[in-house]
Amino acid sequence: MAIALGLLTVILMSLLLYQWILCRDSNDSRCASCPRCPDRWTKYGTNCYYFSGEKRDWNGSLEFCLANESHLLVLQDSQEMSLFKTFLRNDFHWVGLRRKSDWRWEDGSVLNFSRVLSNSFVQMCGAMNKDGLQASSCEALLQWVCKRTRI
Repeated sequence: MAIALGLLTVILMSLLLYQWILCRDSNDSRCASCPRCPDRWTKYGTNCYYFSGEKRDWNGSLEFCLANESHLLVLQDSQEMSLFKTFLRNDFHWVGLRRKSDWRWEDGSVLNFSRVLSNSFVQMCGAMNKDGLQASSCEALLQWVCKRTRI
């Protein structure tokens, strides 16, 4: 009995591993339980990213992301920032960065790996392009980037 249960466990684990390998990078409809990104979102690693084509102010951009079960892009480190610089080119995009007493990401973490270029104390929201982070008036109309975990 113990051998049969052990063999059954090995078979089931093998099937689960096979399905995970088959579906991990697939958009195949046969993988209904596979994590995937919504239409018009870009898959990278375990996340999905939305690069807007339209422009909104910072709060409107945040509302769009929240309505789509995501958040404005929060960068974890300079390596992730370098990756996104290549996607954004010259156009500025809103990211989830605001200045209250200091620059903080929307998840509450402090920006600790980069500087934010600013030329005015009224520039309280963070935007990014290929050159890095820049402060802007939150009312400016810019494109934005949302981030969510693949579901």
